Amino acid sequence: MNGFLNAGVSPLKYGFLRIPEYQALSIFLVPSVLLPFIIHSAQFPNQLVVGTLVNALLACSALFLTLRSSLPIILLPSLAALASGIVFGGFTAFLAYLVPFIWLGNAAYVYALKTLKVAMGVNYFISIAAASFLKALAIGAPSFALISFGLLPAAFLVPMNLVQFATAFMGGSLAAITRPAWE
Repeated sequence: MNGFLNAGVSPLKYGFLRIPEYQALSIFLVPSVLLPFIIHSAQFPNQLVVGTLVNALLACSALFLTLRSSLPIILLPSLAALASGIVFGGFTAFLAYLVPFIWLGNAAYVYALKTLKVAMGVNYFISIAAASFLKALAIGAPSFALISFGLLPAAFLVPMNLVQFATAFMGGSLAAITRPAWE
């Protein structure tokens, strides 16, 4: 397991990414944190755009970075969404209850994609579908429980379930644009 956490990326397999891992981390991390602040509007469904783009960056981190190096990308975007106060408008304060589950969902997404595609060689879109399902489950089940206990508004039911799956799948598909370079 520890070897998997620290497994490096072969420059021969990923020839176009001949930069140190910390630079690749910066390339994926900076946009994932800035997106919630840059893309915002009360009239526009931010979660679809921001979520898709952040999930694309999560997918790229799973493909090109070690699991350990992916941790900032797993953790920081949800804090940026919370800090921006924009993505969920007036309901953003409730997002604080969900941050640990979003971290868990992001970690499940990256781990599943890294395990299925990178380690096992499973078809990319099957890997993305499975990783997206795990992410939606990791975020959606606790959201449903919090809504059932009256701790979270029912308005979070769809965004933390179906929309999580959709943005994870669309983000993973968007990351597939780089696919010819790494296969």
